Amino acid sequence: MQIRLRIVAARRAIDAGGEAAIRVNDIAAEAGVTPPTLYYHFGSRDGLVVAAQVARYTRRTFEDISRIGAAVASCTTRAELRGVLVTTWTRSLAERAQNRWLRTNALGSAYARPELEAAIAKAQDEIVSHLCRILEPCRERGWVRTGIDLTSTVARHHSLLSGRVHIEHGQLQVDPAEWDRLTLE
Repeated sequence: MQIRLRIVAARRAIDAGGEAAIRVNDIAAEAGVTPPTLYYHFGSRDGLVVAAQVARYTRRTFEDISRIGAAVASCTTRAELRGVLVTTWTRSLAERAQNRWLRTNALGSAYARPELEAAIAKAQDEIVSHLCRILEPCRERGWVRTGIDLTSTVARHHSLLSGRVHIEHGQLQVDPAEWDRLTLE
């Protein structure tokens, strides 16, 4: 729990002022520990930054996955599964703009930083793996077309959700409802 508090404090600092806003002494004070304790757990200031950026990248995602898992587990037919997935996607498209922006920012911070890039890649792999584990029983029931590479499909759909940031922060006048319709189609 204490490590999580330290990461949350660092994530908040990045959200407020970028990575430059991370001050080890301030983070330690907010988390109720000493700076050497932070260094013990994260190795360096950059280790703390990496942990905070990964937390920003995965923020809310695992909570969403848990809700998706519960909803999918309650399905008894292929039609119910489709309904759950469409509802989940529609909500994600409409409600997660800030989360997508944070993910994009964290991903951009990984440029030329192999440790952060590897940590974000690992987090992304975990996200896709969790979603695949949720959907695998649906495949076994015959609700997912045979021959579909579930991992590739889940990764593609997840990247489409993240890619919506382009219309949310771009200058072109793209109709979000039309983008969502095409994505769901």
